[in-house]
Amino acid sequence: MQCQLPYIPKRLHSFGKHIIEEFFIGEELYYRCKLGQCSKPYLSISLYDVSHNRNFNDSKLYPKEDVLFDINENTDIEQIENKDISISVIKSLSQNNTFEKEIISDDDPDIIVNIKLIHSPVPCMYSHCAFQISLKDDIITKENYSKTLGKKPKVYKNLRRDIRIELTSIIYSSVIDNNSETEIITDL
Repeated sequence: MQCQLPYIPKRLHSFGKHIIEEFFIGEELYYRCKLGQCSKPYLSISLYDVSHNRNFNDSKLYPKEDVLFDINENTDIEQIENKDISISVIKSLSQNNTFEKEIISDDDPDIIVNIKLIHSPVPCMYSHCAFQISLKDDIITKENYSKTLGKKPKVYKNLRRDIRIELTSIIYSSVIDNNSETEIITDL
């Protein structure tokens, strides 16, 4: 599908471009967050769409400001205003050159969540990527969130907290490090 938004630069159109599954050491990820909340941006979001932009280690061709483009074709806004940009730098990767983390529930060791960084271009934003979260091999989506990770029991509430802590620790340290253990941030 081609980008229909005339204000999006051609370099960001994804039509005809390949998904690049690998990420790179030193690559930057950009996240659009509320003003003054970039140190803890995940505390109040749903965990089915944790989107970022990547820069492919080329900040001239893919600058951080690209994350401010409004790629929603149903609005008349070109740039989203009153937002900060959080920058995270990849410091280490798993063997397949991406970020993957497994979180095992403290309450039920049979409940395992996987977080994986994936390149997921959309028509008007080739650099779009996301932390894909899966539970028992089911990728969490808006459609299945309430039946999977959004369940009410305490075990799922604690699991959502652990995921947010992991994601926030990435932003908090501005480092995506596949080798490090999850650091518990006590002032959340």
